[in-house]
Amino acid sequence: MPVIRQTRQREAIEWVLRREKRPLTPPEIHELAKQKLPGIGLRTIYRHIKDLCDEGQMVGIDYPGQPLRYEMVGGNHHSHFICRGCNRTLDLQVEVEEVEVTPPKGFNVTGQETIFYGLCPDCNPDA
Repeated sequence: MPVIRQTRQREAIEWVLRREKRPLTPPEIHELAKQKLPGIGLRTIYRHIKDLCDEGQMVGIDYPGQPLRYEMVGGNHHSHFICRGCNRTLDLQVEVEEVEVTPPKGFNVTGQETIFYGLCPDCNPDA
């Protein structure tokens, strides 16, 4: 197994994702990482995202009609909330009872995803 080098750039990316606690697009990660490491470039962000995904430490969240976002692996299973106003995606803790699924013949279920939609406080005029 290759040795994983912990660089300042990688630390900045991990810092952003742990601080924000929600899936982010590479440009969002880039803007926030510049707070910790002003000279970090967008190409560097993409390179480290690829490495972190290849190592199983980060996953892409890919919903139809939404830009690809990334989050760190770990913690409890969770769903996502997408604001219909600003498209921000947030982690959402949802208590779900055990669901029994019978997949089609020959298929193996390896996971599931639940998405909730609505308006965040910034986009909700009634909040």
